[in-house]
Amino acid sequence: MEYKTTYNEILGLGISEQDAMLLADCIATNKSCSWVNNDDVDRESVRKLVTYIQDKQIPIDLSIKHLETRNKYIWEVRIKE
Repeated sequence: MEYKTTYNEILGLGISEQDAMLLADCIATNKSCSWVNNDDVDRESVRKLVTYIQDKQIPIDLSIKHLETRNKYIWEVRIKE
């Protein structure tokens, strides 16, 4: 998938600029990656993102964990083999 298109589509789902940029890069390069960020991630945006990944048949497993004590989110993207 093309980076710029993917980035714009993910950004349009309500995902923060930094998270959209990193996720689009993982998808475009077909590489697993992970990062920590303190940008808020709301449930509705995650629901839209999961639907987007399924509809586009993007071969990734996505995990977003909220560390409440530190107000941070851990994003993990794994490419499906």
